[in-house]
Amino acid sequence: MTYPKPHDEVARLSVLNDLSILDTRPERPFDLITEMARDVFDVPMVAISLVAEHRQWFKSTVGLCASQTPREHAFCNYTITAEEDFEVLDATEDARFADNPLVTGAPHIAYYCGVPIMAKGRRLGALCILDRKTRAALNEVERRILNGMAEQVGREIESRRVLRQALATLATSMDPTLLQ
Repeated sequence: MTYPKPHDEVARLSVLNDLSILDTRPERPFDLITEMARDVFDVPMVAISLVAEHRQWFKSTVGLCASQTPREHAFCNYTITAEEDFEVLDATEDARFADNPLVTGAPHIAYYCGVPIMAKGRRLGALCILDRKTRAALNEVERRILNGMAEQVGREIESRRVLRQALATLATSMDPTLLQ
């Protein structure tokens, strides 16, 4: 299965790796955002997806059992390359996704809307809402809300990086005899 890749793929992957967020434990700030998105948009599934070189990894999910999928199955490939939010109203009728195992089998995605998660100026993944049934397109207010949530995810990722850098600086400047 082919999928689009961003023009800045090498730099994007470098930023994603530098942020050291892949394969980290669940964190409440991210879980709160996915739970809120589920409730606001009344969908059974929400994911904070980060698109790595060969896989899509989920930092937080609601209603999905998987922790990752092969990248070739990721709807989020389209989100990180789209100029705007990426929405699929009926994946079963969309030539790009009709044969996708995530559509034909569990979790049976029929509807997808993803907005990019940005950090350090790069699209690292998507905050996406999903449904097992088709839906109408989001309206302008709903898009603003979903984009605001994705922006908060990006800020959470950035704040983790800043905190890690501050702790590393502190550790190198400490007198080692204080730790004995």
